[in-house]
This record gives sequence, C-alpha cells and structure tokens, in this order.
Amino acid sequence: MAITLLQLMNTELKRVGEIAGDSEELATSTVTSTATGLTATGAFTDSRRQHKIDVMLQVNNEIVHQLYGMGLYYSAAASATLTLVAAQREYDLPTDFERMAGSEHGNRGLRGATNGLILTEYRGGYAQMLIDQAYPTQYVGDPSSWALSPAAFKLRLDTEPDANNAGNTYNYLYEKRLSLTSTMATQTLPFSDTVADAIVPVAAEIYDRAFKKDFDRELMITALNRALDFLRQNQRKDRYGSR
Repeated sequence: MAITLLQLMNTELKRVGEIAGDSEELATSTVTSTATGLTATGAFTDSRRQHKIDVMLQVNNEIVHQLYGMGLYYSAAASATLTLVAAQREYDLPTDFERMAGSEHGNRGLRGATNGLILTEYRGGYAQMLIDQAYPTQYVGDPSSWALSPAAFKLRLDTEPDANNAGNTYNYLYEKRLSLTSTMATQTLPFSDTVADAIVPVAAEIYDRAFKKDFDRELMITALNRALDFLRQNQRKDRYGSR
C-alpha cells in the first residue's frame, strides 16, 4: 500500500507516546456544513497537541532533506526544458528548482535536444563568467556552458543566441524542492512504504531529543542508513557478485 503523510505521522506519534490508541489518531475532518457553526478542520490542526504535531512535521522534513541530500533518488529529481530566445542570455529556473542534479562537473549539464550539443557548467561559476567576458555582447551564437546566477533565480549562458540558434531546446535534470506540509495529509509519501517504516525510529529519536532530552544516536544512525539503503533502490556494492 502507499503510506500517506497522515499515516506516517500517526505511527510516529504513537512511537513517542503522544497517541495512546486508534481513537486518538489524527484524522481528516468530514464536516462540510457550516449550518451549526462547525467548519472543516485539517488533520494536523489540534489545539491540544498542536505544538507536538508541528514539531513532528518539522522533524519529517529534516529527515527527508537529509536523505535526499545524500544522493539523487527517485521523486527527488525533475527535468526541465530551456528554449533559446534571440538576444537573451538568462532564463528563469523552475519554481521548485533546488540545484542542478549530478555529483560531478561532467554530469551537470544541459543536453541539446535539437542540436546534440552538451553544455557543461562554467568553470568558476557565474562570477568568473562575468570577469572573463568583459564585453558580453561579443559572445554570440551556440552556447557551450552555463552558470547559475546568485543575483537572480536564473540560469545564464556563456553566449547570446542569435536568429540562427533561437528556438533550439535544451533539457536538464535538477533536484527539486521536497517539502511535507500540513495541507498534504492524504498525499502519499515520495518514497516506498519500506523507507517510511525505517523513518519512524529516526523521527522518534529526534523528537525525543527535543522534548525528553533522551537520544539513542546509534539507533537513529542505523535506522537512517536502513532508510537510505532502500531509497537507493539498488543493492550496495558490497553485495554484488557471489559469496
């Protein structure tokens, strides 16, 4: 089955003792009429336990960011297309853009869908490109590299497209923003149920450290590594071949 954020939160809050049984589980409201003054409420809105719910949600976001910060895994990446426009060097990035995918310089690139060109990251980045190109208008034609602007949410090319290459398209892979919010209670998690199961003890340890000053570091690391192993979807290298 596909575990939802609400199910994960209920499991975690049971683990730390904040929920004693099924009757105390967080649940989405089915109230839709306002005739009696009642209004629909979200699963993560509970004045008696609000602070604890908010903290557990924060903890889950911290864990997700930690896991996806360790590598490129499914649900963390997305692709985008850039279409060249004559006389335009900088282009908007996707709204959920976090950073370019690829652990090495050679695999963080834009791939030309119409011309087969590969644009690599500019050595030295955006600032170096500005220094190297004192007269940027002199650099015209097919681009060969790119850089991310620290001044705006944009990607800059090392050349200015002209009429000959305007319309050419490039595809690139990027790591997208992942965030678990209070409005996502019924949405399925961006990873498998097995990963979700492994996250539960990690969340419990971080939660207990904040509220009870109790922390089992070895247990948390073991559980985090287990979640990471399944998130990879591939066997570890030490498990390849015969034994």
